[in-house]
Amino acid sequence: MNTVYTFSNGVHVDSSTIEKIKKAYFEIVKKELPEEALNFEVNDFILEEIKAQIKSKKICL
Repeated sequence: MNTVYTFSNGVHVDSSTIEKIKKAYFEIVKKELPEEALNFEVNDFILEEIKAQIKSKKICL
């Protein structure tokens, strides 16, 4: 069952979209990092870096 997430700015995002993004993240990490770097600490660092970038500027894709 799909859930629709509603954010404070009124944007709605379907859970299936969130799942696709999560899957893509892990596919890229698995492809780009060596086996010994596939752990919580490295992933947590990457996600913190992404969050810092998101907070500091508008996302332009």
